[in-house]
Amino acid sequence: MTIRSVTVVNVRNHERSELECAQHVNILSGRNGSGKTTVLEAMCLGALARSFVPVNDASLIRRGEEAASVTVHAQRDIDVPYFVTVRLREGSRKRIESSLGSNLTPRDIVGELPVVTLSPDHKYVCLPAPSERRAFLDAVMAQASRRTTDLLFELRRILKQRNAMLDAVDVDETQLTLWTEAFITVSAELASRRARFLKTLLPLIQQSYEQVSGKAEEINVVYEPDGLENVDVATETVESIAAALRETASRLAFRERQRRSTLFGAQRDELSLRIDGGIVKESASQGQHKSFLVALKLAECTILHDVRGERPVVLLDDVFSELDRSRCERTMELVLAMGMQCFVTTTEGDTIASMVPAGTDARRIILERGHIVDMREAA
Repeated sequence: MTIRSVTVVNVRNHERSELECAQHVNILSGRNGSGKTTVLEAMCLGALARSFVPVNDASLIRRGEEAASVTVHAQRDIDVPYFVTVRLREGSRKRIESSLGSNLTPRDIVGELPVVTLSPDHKYVCLPAPSERRAFLDAVMAQASRRTTDLLFELRRILKQRNAMLDAVDVDETQLTLWTEAFITVSAELASRRARFLKTLLPLIQQSYEQVSGKAEEINVVYEPDGLENVDVATETVESIAAALRETASRLAFRERQRRSTLFGAQRDELSLRIDGGIVKESASQGQHKSFLVALKLAECTILHDVRGERPVVLLDDVFSELDRSRCERTMELVLAMGMQCFVTTTEGDTIASMVPAGTDARRIILERGHIVDMREAA
């Protein structure tokens, strides 16, 4: 996939910005607060119907305005055009239309314009909170599979209902049983899918880590599904996994009533990242942390291309300020070697431009206070 143009209207500090994109590398440079990240947020909004920054939709709308919109025109790898428009209005549901049709939902467009995003906030994937690692795996899987997208939406919906039942003063036992069974069904399938997907993803992570770091360290990612400690979810059937979860539900029923909350299931799963047998969040050096994070994202690029037959667009938000020059150059080299379009935000445009190989179709876009003030070739 190649993004040809992006139009941003009333998103954050952008009143109206129109960007024509280079095929390979696009360097968005400017001072902090100039609106560089907002352009990447707009692309992510067109791809996933949400920003990669964890904010609500209303905060994306320019101050003093009632609505905002993003339109992305792209070209699929099979040379078929694709467009998507996402409109935001405070207090209203997103309005989405694309080459697929109008009145679409977010789940209709996820994966159609595959993107891989890396920002300084993603460093939390390697730190203590398991929710960040679950979110990473689920985000990759959602773009790779519509079924996974549906399961994740269903998990949130059912979990909300089940927790409401547990929190009620008078619990309707019949309704609680129905919601518990629905929750187990979704959790079992999601656990199976996560385990099988990770088996495919892990060799790609290992290969990418060695390419980025230049070291042959032992890399592993271990899936630890909650409530299924004695079940090999990668090989067992979904029915067997569900049966094990029913036993867990029965064992925890009294505690759940006391806590008024669901205490097992897919929303509590963990991914353990390991280097040479040690857990990354506890024992890895800063360099290992950074190499592991870049490796995760490069592996994401590869598996999305393999599964969807479409090269994802890579969005790098101020990450080169977090990496040493050798890792920066290696990351750029690997992304370009995979033939993927790349967007980089930076306050050091000249430095990033110097890393772009001669002959690359590259563009330098300079921003000031939410305005594109210059666009020129960068290589």
